[in-house]
Amino acid sequence: MTRLLALASSALVLLAGVGLPQARAAGTQAACAGDALCQQRFVKIGGIEQWISIAGESAANPVLLMVHGGPGIPQWPDAARFRPWEKYFTVVLWDQRGAGHTFGRYGTSTPDVTLQRIASDGVELSHYLCRTLGKKKIVLLGHSWGTLVAVHMVQQAPQLFAAYVGTGQMADFHADALIQYRRIVAKARREHDAAELKSLQALGSPDPANQQQYAAYRKYLPTVLAPSDLAYLKEQRAGAAALVAAHPKEGPDVAAGAKFSRPRLWPFVVRADLPETARTLGTAYFLIQGQNDVMAATPQAVHYFRVVKAPYKSLTVIPHAGHFALLTAPDAFLDALARKVRPVAIDRGA
Repeated sequence: MTRLLALASSALVLLAGVGLPQARAAGTQAACAGDALCQQRFVKIGGIEQWISIAGESAANPVLLMVHGGPGIPQWPDAARFRPWEKYFTVVLWDQRGAGHTFGRYGTSTPDVTLQRIASDGVELSHYLCRTLGKKKIVLLGHSWGTLVAVHMVQQAPQLFAAYVGTGQMADFHADALIQYRRIVAKARREHDAAELKSLQALGSPDPANQQQYAAYRKYLPTVLAPSDLAYLKEQRAGAAALVAAHPKEGPDVAAGAKFSRPRLWPFVVRADLPETARTLGTAYFLIQGQNDVMAATPQAVHYFRVVKAPYKSLTVIPHAGHFALLTAPDAFLDALARKVRPVAIDRGA
């Protein structure tokens, strides 16, 4: 158990990306060969070249733009996991400014790495996708850090999006940290771990703005994560070397981009308070949340879902799943996308 917690703790240095993904799919044309739509390219967005992948079985399907988490961790290494989605959607992966292939092009010279700039990039990309793929609107899916980006995108240009899907939905980050702290303390009490209780009481309630105090408290977070999340993080950590071996040029950019992006974007994570700053969304809002998500605490995600005003809302809670429900509960997640999101998005112009 000690080794598992060490692995998970190192992966949790990032709030909620996808660890260090395994080499599951290439960032090359061969990754989706045979699809009706299969493209990987750099596109000029926000004044710089940014990498996207477009894959799907039918050009008639709605376009779904995925906004990855991290900050700074792309989803292209997990592209094969999203292949079943391509029956229902044209799936677009995007390496944000400072992440993955896009980071590889500019490295530490990447300019203007802020939440506002990345959200504006996303809006510009959405216009590009509508124009080039012949759509009036697209579907937007954000995971973890990507939910902050995606919500800001919807606020900027609601007319572009037939639906917004949040998973690992961030809301009030300070409230999330307090929920985590209480769960850690409760577990230590149940297990009569006097030493851990003493350490936690000495730290006090978590203050995400105090990096030293917050880092000391977060080392206990793996003790309360969903088992599926622990297993996933361990799997990803173990696959880091395979990713680099399979992709010697692009693979190292995954970790390097995350290392570059995190200190620049973490202050925006700490300040997140969507129930106050984004109480209205001008499109259909779907929350597909793992029941046992602790990183973006499900009680807070559901609270945000309930207070936000939107023209249409739908909540799906996936039993036993955690923060990485889209990857660890793939059948249930795709079922919600196909049965709930897709028909509403089509009715709303996708």
